[in-house]
Amino acid sequence: MENRVFKYKVEKQLWYLNRREKAALAEILVDDKMDAIQEQFITPGRFASFYLKEQVFKDRIVGSSHLFTTLLGIFASNIVLLGVLITGMLLSLTAVNHFIHPQVSLSTVTVIAALIGGIAMMFVAIWMMKVANAFFTKRLVDYKFNKVD
Repeated sequence: MENRVFKYKVEKQLWYLNRREKAALAEILVDDKMDAIQEQFITPGRFASFYLKEQVFKDRIVGSSHLFTTLLGIFASNIVLLGVLITGMLLSLTAVNHFIHPQVSLSTVTVIAALIGGIAMMFVAIWMMKVANAFFTKRLVDYKFNKVD
C-alpha cells in the first residue's frame, strides 16, 4: 500500500481525535517512518488501535457508568442538536415561503433576518453534531480499550 493511502486511511479511522492528538499523529506518520510502520503493522486498523492504546488512552480504568453516561450523552446531544437543525430549517423555509406568499405584513428586514438566522442555526447545528459525535465516539473507544470486566 502506498504511504499516502496508508496515512489517509489511518487519519480517516481516527477522525475523532482533537487537534493536539492529530498533530502528534502527524509527527509519527512522516514519510521517513512510513515504511517501517507499514512493515510492522501491515494494516491501517492495527496501527490505529496501537496508536490509541499507546498514545491517546494509555492506562485508565473506566467502568460501566462511563459507558452509560456516554450513551446517554450521545443520545441527548443528538436529539437537542437535531431539534436545532430542524428549527433552523423550518425558520428558513418559513422566511422563503413568506417571500413567495406573504400572508401577514412583515418587514423585509425581519424576513431576511429570519432567513439568515435559520441558515446560521443549520450550520451551527451541523458543526456541533460533528463536535459532539467526535467527543462521544472518543469516549466509547476509550471504554472499549480500558473497560473493567
